[in-house]
Amino acid sequence: MPLFLGVDMGTSSLKACVIDGEGHTAARAKVPSETLSPEAGMYEVDGEKCWWRGFLSLCGEISRSVPLSEIAGICVSSVCGSFIPVDGQGRQTHNAILYGIDRRAVEQADGLNAKYGPKLAARLGGPFTTHSVFPKILWLKKHRPDVFSKTAFFIEPNNFVTYRLTGERAWDFPSAAGTTLVDRPVMEWPRDLFDGEGVDPARFPPLRWPLSVLGRVTAGAGRETGLPEGIPVAAGACDINAEAAAAKAFFPGDCVVVFGSTVSLLLTTERPAEVPGFVSGMSLLEGTFRIGAATASGSRFLQWMNRTFRAGDPEGEKSPTGILILPWLDGARTPFHNPEARMTFSGMDSSVTPGRMIRAGREALGYELSFLLSRIGEVRSVPDVLDVSGGLCNDRTLMGIISSITGKKLRLHRDVDASYGDALLAAAASGSLSPERLKTMGGEGTMVFPDRGLHEKFLSWNRCFRELAENGGTTRP
Repeated sequence: MPLFLGVDMGTSSLKACVIDGEGHTAARAKVPSETLSPEAGMYEVDGEKCWWRGFLSLCGEISRSVPLSEIAGICVSSVCGSFIPVDGQGRQTHNAILYGIDRRAVEQADGLNAKYGPKLAARLGGPFTTHSVFPKILWLKKHRPDVFSKTAFFIEPNNFVTYRLTGERAWDFPSAAGTTLVDRPVMEWPRDLFDGEGVDPARFPPLRWPLSVLGRVTAGAGRETGLPEGIPVAAGACDINAEAAAAKAFFPGDCVVVFGSTVSLLLTTERPAEVPGFVSGMSLLEGTFRIGAATASGSRFLQWMNRTFRAGDPEGEKSPTGILILPWLDGARTPFHNPEARMTFSGMDSSVTPGRMIRAGREALGYELSFLLSRIGEVRSVPDVLDVSGGLCNDRTLMGIISSITGKKLRLHRDVDASYGDALLAAAASGSLSPERLKTMGGEGTMVFPDRGLHEKFLSWNRCFRELAENGGTTRP
């Protein structure tokens, strides 16, 4: 039976998953990565060291469990809203620059928004933000002219690996659209905008759909990696799309929430939809669309809370705690896109214990998700069941809090991750599995149901969180 390899390149690790034609996991591997912060507000990854060498290490690890000669297809995903400048041979000219947590190009984003104004929403799906790639390219042009002049292409991180495997360059539509880089009316790069800002459009590779075959493993790449020459490599997409595939949430009406280092949300729709402050773009399957959101909270925020408020088990505390926290460690992302926003605490008094603060931090994730869902709900209906993945979905108590705050049923996909989704996409791109078949494979997930009585108690606090987030003031029910 043929095997399919999926690799997800994250900011803290690279993960690999091999599945067979029935979707059963045959092997897994993981190697560390490293995020660099050369200056305050800047986040980067050394692509050569972490991503390419990491990919080679994964191939070595996988080969100890399954013969690489049986791999029949590959798909690679990577962090969304990120890019890496390379020369004509695919060698990096600068570290990869990461997504919305990197705030170096606020000046450039503001300048583009002032110059092009309301036209951006119709053409690109919204204004430029810290999650956008193009302002950061302009930052390089201004502050690193030597790097800019040496750069032949600006590519997405997964293509840093897949180019070396196939010799082909591309950006996938969902990732490019998610960073406000697709001219919607013509489904192409906004070439006139690039030209107008002094950036040659030829530095951007062709746009492709994730399930298309980018190319095939070359003889040289086969010798270097141990993978069979000639097997297909999918164009792939960024990690939120791979997570959606892993949770089988990629058809219109499906909504996936990924609780990782940060929290990401993706609602697939049958036609374009715009929600102010959210990312409007394309989804995995050609002809489908999405509404996307990303926060600065997640496990990074909870880890900070645990370090700051050291305590024992917080679960004895009553809910709601009566404490509201805006969990903005690195500014506010969706829907405010304000890198200067700061964490806010409301409702604390002398009776507050460290354990209660830690539980309030958990509630904050639920309030923030509920706020985002309510914003989407003003434009499009949100399903009653959310497909949930990511490391935090293994915390059943946390998931119970989030379900009761949002009032949504959660379908937990605890044994899969983006690399598993990539492996499914590799099988689909190779022609071995149809997207419809992917939907029926594997388990159904574990359901978490909201406590309706507790949900009623949380309703007023949901409203207060929204008011606090929108105006920064202190508000009580």
